[in-house]
Amino acid sequence: MKKIPTVSIGMFVRNDEKRIIKAIETILNQTFGDFELIISDNASTDSTEKICRDYENKDSRIRYFRQNKDIGGTCNGVFVYRQAIGEFFMWAPSHYS
Repeated sequence: MKKIPTVSIGMFVRNDEKRIIKAIETILNQTFGDFELIISDNASTDSTEKICRDYENKDSRIRYFRQNKDIGGTCNGVFVYRQAIGEFFMWAPSHYS
């Protein structure tokens, strides 16, 4: 049985291959490690899926979901929130400037 994380971090994304790596790395490099990162990909047509799946395979704290069709940003955000199992929840952008 998987331990319930203290924090669930939600990230929804669509076609953000140029910035998603930095966003994921920023989260993974925090000193606080008791979290899950939930990523929902809203049917990206670029390499976002491959990038996210590679990270999911490397780090068990990442849970990646891919929507089969574009469900819109709001529905994708709601989907992410409903996947959370942590005691606390926070949003993280899929891009950092």
